[in-house]
Amino acid sequence: MAGNKRRRETVSNGTDKPKNDNSSQQNGTTSSLSAMESSGDFPRGGGSTLTPLEYKEAVTEAKREALMGTDGAEVTKTSTKPTKKKKKVAAKATPSNEEDLSSVPVESLKYKNIVPGTLLLGQISQINTLDIAVSLPNNLTGYVPITNISDKLSHRLENLDDAAAGTENEVVDQIDEFNNFPDLIDLYHVGQWVRACVTKVGMEESKNNKKHIELSMRPQDANGSTEDANNFTRGSVIQAAVSSVEDHGIVFDVGLKNFTGFLSKNKVGEFTFAEGQSLICTVLSKDQRIFHLSLSTPASAPLDVLPSVQAILPGNYINVLITDLKDNGVVGKYMGVVDVTSDLYHCSANQTKDLEKQFKLAKSSPARVLFVIPGDPPKIAISFLPHVLNFNFDSAKPQKLDQLDVGFIIDSAKVTYVSPSLGVFCDVGVPGIYGFTHISRLSDKKVANVNSNNGPYKLNSVHRARVIGYSYVDNLFILSFQNSVLEQPFLRIEDIQVGQHVEGTVSKLIPQGIVVSVADGINALVPSSHMSDIALQFPERRFKVGATVKGRVLTTNVLRRRVIVTLKKSLLNSELPPICTYEEATPGTRAIGVLARVLEDGAVVEFYNSVRGFLPVSEMSEAYIRDAREHFKIGQTVSVTILSCEPSERKMRVSCREQNWDEKRLEQFNNIPLGSVVSGSVLQKTENSVIVDLGNKVSGVIALGHLSDGDLTKCTKVLNKLRVSTKLTDVLVLRKGQDKKNISLSLKRSLIEAAKEERFPKAIEEIKEGIKYAGFVRNTTDFGVFVEFCDGLVALVPKAYLSEDYVPVPGALFKSLQSVECVCLSVNLQQKKIFMSFKPLSSNKQRVTEVLDSKYDIEKPVDESIKKTYNYTTGKITWGIITSVKASQLNVELAANLQGRVEVSEVFDRLEDIENLNKPLKNFKKGDKIRVRVLGIHDSKHHKFLPISHRVAPKQFLELSMRPSVMSMEPFKLETPSFKKGDSVVAYVNNTSQECVWVSITTTINGRIMAMDLDNDAEVINAIPKYFFGGKALKCTVIDTSKILSLSLIKPVDGYESVNVGDKFVGRVTNVNDSGAIVHLPGHLSGRVSRLDMSDDYDIAPSEKFVRNKYISVYVLDVDVPNKKIALSARESRVKPQTAEVKDREVESIEDLKPGDICRGFVSNVADQGLFVSLSRNLVARVKIAELFDTFIKEWKTQFQVNKLVRGKILSVDYDTKRIEMTLKPSKIDESSSITTAFSDIQVGSNVDGTVAKVEDYGVLIQIDSTDGILGLCHKSEIADAVVNDISRLYSVGDKVRAHVLDVNPEKRRISLGLKSSYFDADSDVELSDEIEMQSADESSEDEMEEDQQSEAESDKSSSSEDENDNDETAALNVNGFDWDDNSTVFDKPAHEISESESEDDETPKRKKSKSDHFNDEERNLDEAPRLPVDFERQLLSSPNSSFLWISYMAYQLNLNEIEKAREIGQRALTTINYREEEEKLNVWMALLNLEIAYGTTDSLQKTFKDACAHCEPLVIYEKLCGVLIKSNKMDLANEYMEGMLKNFKQVPGVWIQYASFLLTNGNEDKARGLLQRSLQSLPKSEHVKIIEKFAILEFKQGDPERGRTVFEGLLSNYPKRLDLWNVLIDMEIKQGDTAIVRRLFERVLASKLSTKKAKFIFKKWLTYEKEIGDNKGVEAVKQKALEYVSGNRED
Repeated sequence: MAGNKRRRETVSNGTDKPKNDNSSQQNGTTSSLSAMESSGDFPRGGGSTLTPLEYKEAVTEAKREALMGTDGAEVTKTSTKPTKKKKKVAAKATPSNEEDLSSVPVESLKYKNIVPGTLLLGQISQINTLDIAVSLPNNLTGYVPITNISDKLSHRLENLDDAAAGTENEVVDQIDEFNNFPDLIDLYHVGQWVRACVTKVGMEESKNNKKHIELSMRPQDANGSTEDANNFTRGSVIQAAVSSVEDHGIVFDVGLKNFTGFLSKNKVGEFTFAEGQSLICTVLSKDQRIFHLSLSTPASAPLDVLPSVQAILPGNYINVLITDLKDNGVVGKYMGVVDVTSDLYHCSANQTKDLEKQFKLAKSSPARVLFVIPGDPPKIAISFLPHVLNFNFDSAKPQKLDQLDVGFIIDSAKVTYVSPSLGVFCDVGVPGIYGFTHISRLSDKKVANVNSNNGPYKLNSVHRARVIGYSYVDNLFILSFQNSVLEQPFLRIEDIQVGQHVEGTVSKLIPQGIVVSVADGINALVPSSHMSDIALQFPERRFKVGATVKGRVLTTNVLRRRVIVTLKKSLLNSELPPICTYEEATPGTRAIGVLARVLEDGAVVEFYNSVRGFLPVSEMSEAYIRDAREHFKIGQTVSVTILSCEPSERKMRVSCREQNWDEKRLEQFNNIPLGSVVSGSVLQKTENSVIVDLGNKVSGVIALGHLSDGDLTKCTKVLNKLRVSTKLTDVLVLRKGQDKKNISLSLKRSLIEAAKEERFPKAIEEIKEGIKYAGFVRNTTDFGVFVEFCDGLVALVPKAYLSEDYVPVPGALFKSLQSVECVCLSVNLQQKKIFMSFKPLSSNKQRVTEVLDSKYDIEKPVDESIKKTYNYTTGKITWGIITSVKASQLNVELAANLQGRVEVSEVFDRLEDIENLNKPLKNFKKGDKIRVRVLGIHDSKHHKFLPISHRVAPKQFLELSMRPSVMSMEPFKLETPSFKKGDSVVAYVNNTSQECVWVSITTTINGRIMAMDLDNDAEVINAIPKYFFGGKALKCTVIDTSKILSLSLIKPVDGYESVNVGDKFVGRVTNVNDSGAIVHLPGHLSGRVSRLDMSDDYDIAPSEKFVRNKYISVYVLDVDVPNKKIALSARESRVKPQTAEVKDREVESIEDLKPGDICRGFVSNVADQGLFVSLSRNLVARVKIAELFDTFIKEWKTQFQVNKLVRGKILSVDYDTKRIEMTLKPSKIDESSSITTAFSDIQVGSNVDGTVAKVEDYGVLIQIDSTDGILGLCHKSEIADAVVNDISRLYSVGDKVRAHVLDVNPEKRRISLGLKSSYFDADSDVELSDEIEMQSADESSEDEMEEDQQSEAESDKSSSSEDENDNDETAALNVNGFDWDDNSTVFDKPAHEISESESEDDETPKRKKSKSDHFNDEERNLDEAPRLPVDFERQLLSSPNSSFLWISYMAYQLNLNEIEKAREIGQRALTTINYREEEEKLNVWMALLNLEIAYGTTDSLQKTFKDACAHCEPLVIYEKLCGVLIKSNKMDLANEYMEGMLKNFKQVPGVWIQYASFLLTNGNEDKARGLLQRSLQSLPKSEHVKIIEKFAILEFKQGDPERGRTVFEGLLSNYPKRLDLWNVLIDMEIKQGDTAIVRRLFERVLASKLSTKKAKFIFKKWLTYEKEIGDNKGVEAVKQKALEYVSGNRED
């Protein structure tokens, strides 16, 4: 195509053509090669004036001419303006095997050429919950997981995962983080440009092996492999992630070390940023280590030059020199050396335009880098499309895209451009967006190639097409001309509508149902319950693979790619509209559904799209259904009517009953009165009821018990006699349901007659006392029988009125629905209570009312106008006498048989009326006569107020009031006051608890004051009962009225906005640790107290002042409203400044510090360069290593840990940068300085002591003691009198030395030292050795040395001396509080015992004994004991296998705090000691383990332990290490290694016992007892009895003896003849001391058949026991039993 049509154009202009080149003149062109030959400018030295591009063109043309020969010249002959036809002929004349060997292939992005590390420019096409779909060039799609967006976002996700494992305050922070965590849809939008890096290319097994491209938007990935910041210049595009959002702008992470990005707020616009968001930005400038960025691409010229090839990244706007035009794209060069290509997709937005018309060879054209595939050289693709060239990072989804959705069919798609190898481009009718149909999508048949001039797909041909996708980057609709696609009903699951009828083919049958193919690539599942309306036992017989089935879509799930279809005919043929959402479920709508679940009280009906409703059992049928499970089953189709629906709560109620009521039917229903006698006909019979047709489709139900006045048997006979259509003349209407339109009927003759005589009441108002009524028994109870009348009216017949005779059990005499007649005793209209009697009236015709009225007689009323107790009505003003005065109420007597009370809240109207707020009722006295008003009844049982709704009876307790406003109220109206937030009320303390105070506002209203709302003084809240006692009057503010009336005595707190700096609150401690505490504040807020704000004295530990759930007073230091954080202080100087004693002053700002200040702080970080010390919650000081100690310490990090309290002096303060330098040197802090030697005091010729600070090849640096860190240099030539080749063999860092001052240079502060022995006299040597000896001997006194000598000399004479020697050796190995002895090594014995044991086990005892004797002699001679490393090395040469010497050497190094050297010595020992000396090696291993326990970390201990197990017996190492850990009180670590020992040595019974004993000792009884069952599963059966016995013994010794007895009893029941078990159990019981139990055991074991020998053993043991406890009677009893046993055996 374009490549064959094109002809070479001249690179230079026509004026430069050489006149002697005829061929060039004829062709009208001048090649670069001929131009070079004609040029006279040929500089010396082989130089060339050709550019790299011109040089490459020359080479290309030379190769082409060499291949084509003379024929090539003929082909190129043409006129100045050749026609297209001539070009075509010339193209055909060029042989295919003579192509340009140096041509650059046009790169298109394909799945097969994508490799990890490929950089791409793409647009977001879809945003999911956990990933982002990115549209890539050439219609590819990649996915960015949420974990590959940025490190910041991944870190926030990890914090969310740790919420469950965190402490309470961490969980609160994590909940806030979760609420603030944004969704991806909030961070990005469809159409947004991004740069991504390919991280993984593969197949997804979960998606039918679909090809999958995984991308990363992390800046360190998306910005390429370059680490050079110079590759990003002005105008470069860079991917950056938001690190933080500041007030002045946005800080970005750009993925480059030591560089950050910054976006000024004035360049942000309306875009919203979030931490972790990764965006594509443009570099404006670079300032030191900051990139100044912009979100929009600046309108500047394309980049002509970039610093390197690595700087060519997707998104960069560059200038490209066009070098070649091909039929499939454009080739160009950038910077003259880099080849770039652009395929047809990205050459032109208008595919109807020839490439030759758009691009000119050797002309520059702007382009944007599209993707870069790594390689040598890299493959770089560019785009010339306008929407790519002018892209903005925030590009939105094209609005025109909505005009053609996926699946849309285009009737006339016009071909505008034809690519023979790719396909055709079409005009789809959308301006600016074309369609593309790949050659594989042109037809269902294979199409080899297409032609633009002829064939079905030539230019301007029109086709029917279907949209199958859209490529954002290519800006093309992806089309298909295939008939199979055009006729396909669905292309995506999104196109399938719920409720739609579909047709598919059976693909396969699975246990869950049938898989049906409904479209190409779309499968649906038919669940087993939806195969048919009836259950199919053999579905494979009905559904064959390949068969066509018709179904209806039940539900779709786009995310899970699921479609559920039903084949039920009832659903397929239903004309009712499908219910797909709760919003469509309007009341009264008829729908069809399937029972998804059947319960006793109803069923769950499922409609389409998983919409569900509840079908109550009462709505299942007109007849009564007791249990729905007896009539319905899962999968059954039902037609229902929607009764109600709440879409917001996703709740729906449905009914199977007929709900369509027309006017005639409704009129008929309303015309049937309650209690009337009607006629009807039997419509239907059920097992327990009869349905009667009452006319006009109105029906009623007669229950089985209402068919007759007789018992159930007679009712059943009546039911059997009735037939459908039987006429019923007299039927009684019992009940009518207006909501459900149901009617209950009765055929009881007694009720029908009573209704005709008006003795069957319908309402309580119709009942008169003393009148006889007819009814039926509703139910019976222990206290009486309930009788029911018409319309559910119920009366109670008390037990005493059931019969003239005593009725013990009412249920035995009266049955449900039994017909009865009763007489009314009393009616309470207000309480709606009726009492009846089955007894007849008395003979003297006494009225019931007269009998009942006597119970309301009143005795000695205070108010003489009162005659009956029921005269006390609501609002009645009367008199009473105070009988007692309580803290919160006045007890009042109204009459001798009627009491009342005046609650304190009903005494006063205003707080000002109360003289004594603590005792408001103090002025009232017993016996006072007061005037009160009746409010209601006080229910003392439930402690609540009840209004008077019936007659007041004697012995009831009345609620009274004497408030002036209530007493003067006319007319009286009892109203409950209402409150709103902010109201001020007077309340009275009712009762208290630790969390709150309950108060009474009125008789009917109570309130609650939470502890933190009581006062701002923690002392008050921690003693609530002391300050808030019953009856105390309080003035409160209403803060909440939602559920419980919440009140406050302090200023209400409403959100973080209402909290101000300086406010004081009382908070509850919810969590506390070494770094601070979390405090819960009023108003459901929380704040944090930093460690430096906990107290004015840092020596006070947080746990001393802060106790969980304790209330403390706090002061607000700072409020961060956006982040919902409050900084608090609990310092006494803040809370109570008048009484505070400040030891550690508060540093509020950096201005409070000045050089020279001495202050204390807490270590916040231990870094390689030094310490960082927190001086306040927002100020941190740095302490350099040189400012830590006065003396040199190599392992200085072990001296500090986070949150350690340190004391230091401020050296310098930079108020601008807020940097603080601090020192911890005691010499600089304290006035009594330990520095006794200044630089000027050091004189040439003097001797000084020091420590080796550094060892170099040229000499040794020595830090001089008693100076301010002064260093001196001892040159290599001054180290020894002899020549020293390797200094490190003589000295190492940390060695103590004495040096001779050779030279002092005050100006440069340099000191030259010498270590030659010739510089020192004998006295100085002695003095030095004495000093080192004192340091290495752990400061032992001379007296102690003498005692050690004596104890060792006398070790062979007595055991006492052995004990003394043992103590001495233990002390000798005790260094810095570290005990080398673990009670399990050979060092538990004295040295001579070790030697003897070694000599006994050795094969050559004589030689070994002599060595050990020699070794013991060396140990005993303390004068020769090693004092210096050289001494140890000397002795180790003579005794290399002595673990004692090696461990002593390690202890010496630990004295000098040389932990690493001690480790090295231990490792040397292991390699030096002979492999046969296993015990010696074991001792060294244990020493190393002890060292790691005391000084190392968990990881170092684990590594040493693994090495020890690899060289020694693992079980021995496990046991010894666990023993050391237990002794060190490291129980958690011991438990961990115990678990490991148990896992590796399950077959060793002793391991189980050791672990169980450890658990019991540490109080973990449940876990210890669980080991028994685990051990029985792991050990062989031969060990079971033994292991059970051991566990039982453990229970006796360390656990529960009763449990031990139970275990032993189980053993003895299975093994009754095992005398050893009996013997152990007896021994255990003897130790328990219960004589009775022991004697019973002896009797039990003797009761079994024992041999004479065994019996003798038992009797002897018994006799010994009785003698030991001193029971003479017991001794005689045992002897007597022995005689009886012997005589009995003889008789046998």
